[in-house]
Amino acid sequence: MKSLASKLAPKAVEKLIPYQSARRIGGSGHLWLNANELESSCQYGDESKGRNDVYNRYPDFLPHDIAVEYQAYCEQASGALGCETVAVRGADEAIDLLIRTFCQPGNDQIMVCPPTYGMYEFCADAFSVNTLAVPLLDNFQLDVAAIKAQLADTSLLFLCSPNNPTSNTIHHHDIVELLEASKASTLIVVDEAYIEFAPETSVLHLMVQYPHLIVIRTLSKAFGLASIRCGFLMADESVMSYVARLIAPYPIADPTAEIALKALAPEGLKSMRSQTDELITTREWFISELQALQIVDVVYASATNFVLIHFNTSNSIYDYLLTKGIVTRNQAHESMLEHCVRISIGSKNSMLETLNALQQYQ
Repeated sequence: MKSLASKLAPKAVEKLIPYQSARRIGGSGHLWLNANELESSCQYGDESKGRNDVYNRYPDFLPHDIAVEYQAYCEQASGALGCETVAVRGADEAIDLLIRTFCQPGNDQIMVCPPTYGMYEFCADAFSVNTLAVPLLDNFQLDVAAIKAQLADTSLLFLCSPNNPTSNTIHHHDIVELLEASKASTLIVVDEAYIEFAPETSVLHLMVQYPHLIVIRTLSKAFGLASIRCGFLMADESVMSYVARLIAPYPIADPTAEIALKALAPEGLKSMRSQTDELITTREWFISELQALQIVDVVYASATNFVLIHFNTSNSIYDYLLTKGIVTRNQAHESMLEHCVRISIGSKNSMLETLNALQQYQ
């Protein structure tokens, strides 16, 4: 029986043979003369710190060690996953890979539920794939009936939970209902970039039951490693066998891999959990202080490392904060988020400065 992934993958992708890089082909020996590398390297390390890094060799064609460690980290929380994990250059590359793998330009479409992360539609537009938008309800939950009515014509449904920019999680039962309804038609992608701030809401455990479920993760948020560009794509083998055909020959640089492995080691995980707890404490304090301000209409409950605030002023709070040197995110371009500003949670001192600026607004 053909998998859903095999039905959706365009013929051009089905014919693809992964590029046979030197690392992919492999081999053993003591002279490595198969990749057109220099045997010696210019040294770029900081010798004063005892470092003399060497970068003349290509990295692992597929960063296997990172993927293994990340899957082990996930299995600690969710149990056996029944899926494969691949490291990618940030969650954005995972989005792009999925669209290029399972959508044919000018023929297929994806579905999104705005307001949500803009890269889903951007990646689709860049590949001449149509985007069907089914807006969230007033409570920022899914319009399940409207989504189900259009699943048959959709290759990929992207859901972000916790969602950016609304900061809420999607109801678990709604995701399950959509997984049931999409078994024969649509791959369901759940973007869990912010999941460490609400780990109990993860859908990873559903992957055993639903092989058409795909999960995207990242080290950019709770791990605090946005600059190294390391994310993860987690999917059933039937899905991954097609995605793997489009993965770049050397997707993760060695320095990135080394940092990622440290972050996923026991001490790294301990540090991540500690800073996550501290951020959540700061976030809840900041929310309580915001709710006392007359210019604030609503502070939406947050399951992320940011808060979404609806202000009752006629002037732009975003522009006002800029005059104070505080850069936030104006969400007024979203039809449902007029007069809304998204503020990331920083240190206690940063949030105090922001709060003081808002208190001084007249």
